[in-house]
Amino acid sequence: MEPAPRVSRQVRVAAVIVGIVGIWGALIPFVGPSFGYGMGTTQSWQWSESHLTLHLAPGVAAALGATLMLQGRRTRQLSGASLALLGGAWFVLAPTLHPLWATPSMGGMSGMGGSALSSALSGLGYHYGTGAVIAIAAAYVLGLLGATRVTEDPPADGGAERSGAPTTRAWASV
Repeated sequence: MEPAPRVSRQVRVAAVIVGIVGIWGALIPFVGPSFGYGMGTTQSWQWSESHLTLHLAPGVAAALGATLMLQGRRTRQLSGASLALLGGAWFVLAPTLHPLWATPSMGGMSGMGGSALSSALSGLGYHYGTGAVIAIAAAYVLGLLGATRVTEDPPADGGAERSGAPTTRAWASV
């Protein structure tokens, strides 16, 4: 039985960041009002279409992507980073696109906060900052994985890896 492939430290750190921020983004509209960090007039644990489509769905996508990034298989890491990138992009784009499918009775994004500072912090914490952090970390992982390739060549020193398993080598810089 082959040993499980290793996950690089950079991928692990990025995946943990994506997972934590994704969970934050998914849960903040439900728990935020409990400690005075609400958006609009919603109460804690109030389910609405906007909470589902603007927060829970992209947060779950990011958290699932983070879980896949922690897997040792390269294809799972690529899939996880891509899923997390989509979740992050959705956090950023969905508030702008939400009026296309939502009716005013669905409880949209009106009333993000009382003051200008409160409104800015709510937008960053609920959508834009959350999505940007997730998308940047996921894109970083995609870049890391794209900068390496899998080869079938045995090691040049003829050392420890004689199993014929693929090895990872960095691309030569051009």
